[in-house]
Amino acid sequence: MAGRPVTPRVIATVLASALALSACGDGGNDTQSTTLAAVQTGDSQAEEQLAKQAAALQKTVLQGAAAGGATGGLIGFGLGGSDDIGSGISIGLGAGAAAGSYVAFVQRKYIGRESRLRQVKKDLDANAAEMQTTINVMNQVLAAQKAELDALKAQSAAGQISGTQMQQEITEANGNLAQMQIAIDGATRRQGEFAEARSLTVKRGQSASPIDGDLAALQNQIGQMRAIANDLATAI
Repeated sequence: MAGRPVTPRVIATVLASALALSACGDGGNDTQSTTLAAVQTGDSQAEEQLAKQAAALQKTVLQGAAAGGATGGLIGFGLGGSDDIGSGISIGLGAGAAAGSYVAFVQRKYIGRESRLRQVKKDLDANAAEMQTTINVMNQVLAAQKAELDALKAQSAAGQISGTQMQQEITEANGNLAQMQIAIDGATRRQGEFAEARSLTVKRGQSASPIDGDLAALQNQIGQMRAIANDLATAI
């Protein structure tokens, strides 16, 4: 869009004001306008949280793991697992951050399958929690956005609001949809990082990995995110 971008808060304020004015001419619309204004207030907060979650998911698994490793010092010593090599020496952030990929980071920081598995599992658990928070926020935005669109479409059909006001709401909805897609893209990139790290967790001579269930759960979460985004796109 040309000119100064229209934020969700500005759009909500404009719409609430316009709907309040139109309601003055028709007492029958008071309840609908009041309900819509309430929805928009909660929607604005959810939209801010959605933007934060989308931005957070732009951080790769490598970035998160490297940042976490900074608290452990340059060289640490772990107990290691039954099939770990040597004493289970853990090489710290310095070598790992220079690796360039999550797989290389884990390989350089941890010696042996068991210690690598623990780290990958820990990162998967943290990612799953962040993904679930994002899904919850996306559902909140979807519900509020659909309520706004339905109400405004009804008022537009009745000639109670202008086409410009309707377009403003569509612009806001498309902005939220874009944030959802940013979150999905970030989650998908993380999925790729974890998929690459799977080979580090497989025992010699076996094909299954202890994180296969986690990877399937991650795929399911991404599917939920895509379904929410598709629902919003359909509503628009």
